[in-house]
Amino acid sequence: MKSREALIGFLIVILGWTGTSKAVEWSKRLGAGIRGPVIAPMFKGSEFNYNGSFENFMMGWNISPHIKYGFNRSFVINLSGAYNITYDDTTAASDQTFKLNKADNASVKMTGIRFSLEGQYYFLTQGNVQPYLLAGLGIDMWTLERQTTGTTYSFKDLGGKVGAGINFWLGDRFSLDLQGKLTYDLASISADDLPGYYGAVDWTDFKTRPFGGYLEPSIGLTYFITGTPDSDKDGISDKFDQCPDTPKGALVDEYGCPRDSDGDTVFDGIDACDNTPAGAFVDIIGCPLDTDQDGVYDGIDQCPDTPLDVTVDERGCPLDTDGDGVPDFKDQEMNSPRGAIVDENGIALDGDRDGVADGIDKCPETAEGVQVDELGCPKAKPLVEKIILNIQYAAGSFQPDAPARKILDDVVESMNAYPNLKIEVNGYTDALGSARGNLKLSTKRAEAVMLYIRDKGIAADRMTVHGYGEDPKYFIGDNATPEGRQKNRRVEIEPVPQQ
Repeated sequence: MKSREALIGFLIVILGWTGTSKAVEWSKRLGAGIRGPVIAPMFKGSEFNYNGSFENFMMGWNISPHIKYGFNRSFVINLSGAYNITYDDTTAASDQTFKLNKADNASVKMTGIRFSLEGQYYFLTQGNVQPYLLAGLGIDMWTLERQTTGTTYSFKDLGGKVGAGINFWLGDRFSLDLQGKLTYDLASISADDLPGYYGAVDWTDFKTRPFGGYLEPSIGLTYFITGTPDSDKDGISDKFDQCPDTPKGALVDEYGCPRDSDGDTVFDGIDACDNTPAGAFVDIIGCPLDTDQDGVYDGIDQCPDTPLDVTVDERGCPLDTDGDGVPDFKDQEMNSPRGAIVDENGIALDGDRDGVADGIDKCPETAEGVQVDELGCPKAKPLVEKIILNIQYAAGSFQPDAPARKILDDVVESMNAYPNLKIEVNGYTDALGSARGNLKLSTKRAEAVMLYIRDKGIAADRMTVHGYGEDPKYFIGDNATPEGRQKNRRVEIEPVPQQ
């Protein structure tokens, strides 16, 4: 338990150390180191028969010096030698491969001198923690020694090697790695005749002998004899660094150029806010600025001077619920209709006071008191055609009768609605009676109509009165018939064309 806790503590220290260092390039670097501590031989326990009392060899000690050379950033050649020692156990009754050896109960001591050449391929070479795969070949020279007689037997094998590991950079000169490697024997180079050594097994027969390879869980430490020139200390050697003046602390790509993931011009590694939205202005540590503190960053904020605590939209501009151009915090009339012209307080203007706001009002000069439609135009129709009144006068009266008055009320409404409208009021008679009397009569009847309109509030200077009597050129009916004479006895109201 204590050893496991010690190993965990050791790994925590290593990870903490590597977290403060940068990746170092493998390319063109030469290093030497050592690794260990154990090896686990793989024997077929069922093939052993030493008085029917024990199984195979146990895990033993292993020490392996090595030399590494980096061909490029990812591929490294590793040349190593190794010496290891382990024992069998005459008291064991089960597989002993992963039990650490003791010499006390040993019948046979096994030692090995091994040489191997491997290729190692590293991933995540821009980081200081780099996983890798390995493969290679090795020559192993094994010796079995009987503890009771001192008799020795030897065999040599060619083995194939595969494995994986994780490398931790400890600055520019040192690296530490954790590795698991399997060696599987491919062929026997030579073997002594071992008759009856472990039962009837013939060790010269490579296919049937009990020994098939071994496992090596190990820790390695490497010191690099040659360092990599890196003027800006970004982990990329000067030879390959395309951006040799990278600021301290900036993370770089494989070419040694600083990364800027959020495009705010402050490099990753220095950038304290690495997810800044596009377009935002930032401070020297890469954090977005918000001068008016409205929650929308400068550079994105289209209204950078918003007063404090004012609610804004996604553009950083104060909300304007009714769209009148006056923000809500100033708007005293929050429901101004769309299109209305408002004052600085958001109150809709209504120049002609007709109840329809300026900007919406299609008739902005409507007279006060005139009824208008939703567009601000008078409901009364403009007077564009001549009106003919065939009035039934009471005896001795010149006043318009009831049907005529109703028509005249409509004329009054039109003249109120259209202040520029002027009219001519013309009176006519039939041919009965004297011409002089008819002229006077037609004038009085026209004046009576004009007075009725004037009394309804229309200025007299907007009306012109004429009496035309029985002038034949204005007859519209036959004076020889009652019906024709009725048509001729009339008052006409005609709009005056505007200049």
